[in-house]
Amino acid sequence: MKTRLRRSSFHWTLLIISLVLYIVLNPINETWEYTEAEEAHHHDAFSISSSEIDFTVDERVAWKNEDKCDNIILFMPYFFAGHGHGFQLNCYLMASVVAAFLDKALVILEPTHSENRFDTWSQFGCPADAFEDESHEKLKEGFPEGLLRLIQHPKLISRGCEVPTCGGTMDYHQWAQLQAQQRSHWGNGRRIAARPPIEHACIEGGRNIKVIPLSGPDLRTFCERIFWSQMMDRTSPNSREAAYRWATRLGARPQEAAYFSELRGQHVISDYLSAIVNRSGLLKFQHWIERDVAKYIESSNIPTDGSYDAIHVRRGDKLLRESKWLVEKYWKSKGYDAGNMPANYVPFVHYLNQAWDGSDCPRRKNGRIRQTRIPRKIVYVATDDPNTVRAEIAQLPAAKGGYTVLNGCQKAEFIFSPASETITSFHMTPCRKYLGTCNNDDCSKRYARSIAAIADLTILTRARKFVGEYNSNWGRLIRDFRTFFRDNLGAPDPNDGSDKPPMLVRDIVEVFDQTPTPFGW
Repeated sequence: MKTRLRRSSFHWTLLIISLVLYIVLNPINETWEYTEAEEAHHHDAFSISSSEIDFTVDERVAWKNEDKCDNIILFMPYFFAGHGHGFQLNCYLMASVVAAFLDKALVILEPTHSENRFDTWSQFGCPADAFEDESHEKLKEGFPEGLLRLIQHPKLISRGCEVPTCGGTMDYHQWAQLQAQQRSHWGNGRRIAARPPIEHACIEGGRNIKVIPLSGPDLRTFCERIFWSQMMDRTSPNSREAAYRWATRLGARPQEAAYFSELRGQHVISDYLSAIVNRSGLLKFQHWIERDVAKYIESSNIPTDGSYDAIHVRRGDKLLRESKWLVEKYWKSKGYDAGNMPANYVPFVHYLNQAWDGSDCPRRKNGRIRQTRIPRKIVYVATDDPNTVRAEIAQLPAAKGGYTVLNGCQKAEFIFSPASETITSFHMTPCRKYLGTCNNDDCSKRYARSIAAIADLTILTRARKFVGEYNSNWGRLIRDFRTFFRDNLGAPDPNDGSDKPPMLVRDIVEVFDQTPTPFGW
């Protein structure tokens, strides 16, 4: 071990000097509880402000080496472009951290126009900026398409690499054919083990390169069955050094990477990844998205200082598959079975009771709640079932002024999305499963849905308290964006005697007592 430490780069020395006292005396595991709620930081696009983003990352991780593009994950978002915004963003984040772990550039490949079913070539619609003039008849040459219509793809992850053509021998259609073969390597998670993804070797610009073409579902499957266990491993010097280098490729500083290399447990590692990704500014929306989201939020009557709470209620198609067992479990706890449930969803009041149980209500000597109303609470509701949720709220006790009474003492004002009357789908398009053309759907409508969705995401992230579930892509994504380092340095000071982890997850109430899913899930 000592020989290896001498051979390793300076980070192991730094690890010994700065962290040995903390690590030896306080073993790092997944027993930490993140229950502390802090005041919201300055609010920019999300909960991490521009003042908290490390703008030295591009300088520290410059990717100037000649072999930076020799190993590539070719990410193909079009194959899951009909999914919701949360799924697509989670897949992108997962692709970014997997590429960093495998020491590969992440390059995005979109289809040719002849193979793209979306008008204006993006599932996220078209802002006014996409057109040459106000007639909106002709797109600007080179305007971002596909996923890049929504987000910016940083050099930290792309390494500045271009889409490989293998000397002109591979085009989109051929990469798509190779990607389609990845499913044969998935395995089934039981009797048939997954195999490593198919890798294509070729020559590009006189260099031997290797390319792995993957869609979002490919990444999720390979991550679940192969990569995730490797990414969590800290059992040997090699695995810890791999974790160190993984963190530095995501923008972590040496002391943070050293600390990360000693972490144990899926949830702690996922939260630390979230904090690194946020501080590195990895996910950044295009400027037209940020501009139009800001305008949308201004119209929502939400306090700009974050002095509100937020609830996410996901129903819709989730009730048919992922959430069905949670619904049945809830009604079973109330004395019903699957055949006679009063509703096929969990009532809104369950979310309220989980978040505000009345424990903070003033009480009389006999224990009964006083009728004194403590200051009103503003609660933003993001849901794909706004009409039903409004009807459920109308059945709750009311107070003067149009407020709702929560648990006997708390006055609440519920605010819904400005678009909730017209946009009820969390998905990209009403026609799912690649059905070809979409009736009554065009790029302007898709863009309006995109702005409403990202505005909801932003509002939920900024909220003082978030109430939701991890059974949804949004739940994981919001947890990611609500996770940050306690101070400027994402590693504990071994001299302060504190056993607090260096990252903190702002107040979240998970209404079904589920544990967080892994990062990017």
